[in-house]
Amino acid sequence: MTPVGDIHGRTAESRAGVAAFLAGVWLIAAPPVLHFGASLHAFRPYWVSMGLAVVIMLLGMVRAMAPLDVPLLRQITIGLALWLLVVSLRPGDGGSSAVWLNQLVVSAGIALSAGLALLVGMRGARRRTTA
Repeated sequence: MTPVGDIHGRTAESRAGVAAFLAGVWLIAAPPVLHFGASLHAFRPYWVSMGLAVVIMLLGMVRAMAPLDVPLLRQITIGLALWLLVVSLRPGDGGSSAVWLNQLVVSAGIALSAGLALLVGMRGARRRTTA
């Protein structure tokens, strides 16, 4: 039988993985939706954030399907979200301000969901060691 702490940890991690996956999908879809002119120059201002979005999507899928099997993915996802935040804060290179703001909000959301899943996992681990 699975301890209750493991169920809560798996649920939180799985939901954070799904949130990261959906955020990655949105980051890829956002440039053409928010800035149609981007397709004229082949998404040049967005290639770094779109590459990060693909990696975040893949990590999100793994976290959603096998939530506690690879615990290091939480920290990697937080790091990638912070990197995405840094990429969106660099000086403008022709990107739309709507896409820039979108990257800020989405990267903060990814980092927040991964951080909350990390805290829930740490709380469950602490509860198991004291019991």
